[in-house]
Amino acid sequence: MQKFARAISRVAAWLEQIVRVVSMLVVGFLICMVFLQVARRTLTGKSIVEIEELSIVLASWVAFLTISYAVRKRVHVRIDVLTAKLPFRVQHVLELLIQVAIFVMAIVLVVFGWQLAQNKMMVPMTVLPINSIWWYISYPVGMSFTCFFLFDNVVQELATVVTGQDPREPSQEEG
Repeated sequence: MQKFARAISRVAAWLEQIVRVVSMLVVGFLICMVFLQVARRTLTGKSIVEIEELSIVLASWVAFLTISYAVRKRVHVRIDVLTAKLPFRVQHVLELLIQVAIFVMAIVLVVFGWQLAQNKMMVPMTVLPINSIWWYISYPVGMSFTCFFLFDNVVQELATVVTGQDPREPSQEEG
């Protein structure tokens, strides 16, 4: 169980780096585009409509990718005043149940997001010369990353419940 948990965690760490780099690049590109848009609007009084629409599409991608990154880092808001007072195993069993519930919901969101993207596949964007699928596909793609990171969380919590120690931390025998 420990080896499987560590292997899944290594793959998740690799995917985390991809999500982080892509998100940072898109945010940087968004900042540059919006700066140019504001500068043009200030200097000429006119805006570039394509930049506005592309900004919306890219913001959607950033939102769903960073949701998955936050799941991986476990930085979503949680209130653990009561659970922190419970015994170690009970805490991790509750965390496992929460992670499984969120995982199931994330799978549902991937399925519905994919259906939505398929419905919008041939609908053209208002200004950009692309179809709306490039906007709507951000939802199932981002939620797919979220699902994998949640799967990693479930495996890690299950290993913690079974063994009584966090598989991400090296054990005493391994040095």
